[in-house]
Amino acid sequence: MKESAVSESFLNQPEGASASQVENSHPARHPDVTGRYYVPGFPIGEGKTDYEKYLRTPELLSLQTPLEQAVSPEEPLFQLTHQASELWMKLMLIELERAIGFMDEDKILMACRCFRLVDDCQMVLMMQVDLIARHISIVEYAKIRTVLGQGSGMESPGFNRLLEMVPRLWESFASLLARREKTIREIYTDYEGNIELHTLAEALVDYDDLFHKWRSHHFALVARTIGTEANSLKGLSTQVLQKGVKTRFFPELLDLRSILTNESPVAYGGQPLTQD
Repeated sequence: MKESAVSESFLNQPEGASASQVENSHPARHPDVTGRYYVPGFPIGEGKTDYEKYLRTPELLSLQTPLEQAVSPEEPLFQLTHQASELWMKLMLIELERAIGFMDEDKILMACRCFRLVDDCQMVLMMQVDLIARHISIVEYAKIRTVLGQGSGMESPGFNRLLEMVPRLWESFASLLARREKTIREIYTDYEGNIELHTLAEALVDYDDLFHKWRSHHFALVARTIGTEANSLKGLSTQVLQKGVKTRFFPELLDLRSILTNESPVAYGGQPLTQD
């Protein structure tokens, strides 16, 4: 039976129809224009399909505050984006652990591949922060704050574990350079001769940059929703967040840029351009 005929007949079966009954049924007289795969009433959402069992959707979708108990119609956006952020950070932690393992095994390109996925996760995290900034009003966020206790993003388990992982990332990178008997300066001044190590170093810079931007997005969100002179739910000034925004993970890789620039023959200005 052709695919279109199968799907049409499947959509028009009585509730509870078996797969064999569907296969042997006649084509539908009134095809469903929504493109559904299952008949109305099929027990999707009850945790009975393999998809739901594997993803544990019943548990996952029950973790949010019921709509009738929400203090604001915008609370689902706030809660869902933060819950999703923890999942993305969990994936980042998994990939960073893999990157450390690959660096320890001298598998440089595999480590770079892990960092690429981590960077894409950070792009998603920034987008989620922007969703909150653009779609939650000041008034509605004030309502949401009433049910947060003294909650703060600084208490995020994923965020704090990412911070704790930074020294390990640098230690693995530094050990790799030592085994190869290379310095940071060498892999930058002769990047063609050390292209794998140079690419890995830049992967660390990319990770640092995106984390820095993510923190900046979060501070911009705070400024937009409660202002820069307000106190957090813990009574701390929001200015405390600015310290984190200024922090960089791998300053050695950034400092080298200043050193090499200042050593350049035109570091302090070249000759003025002249017109013929």
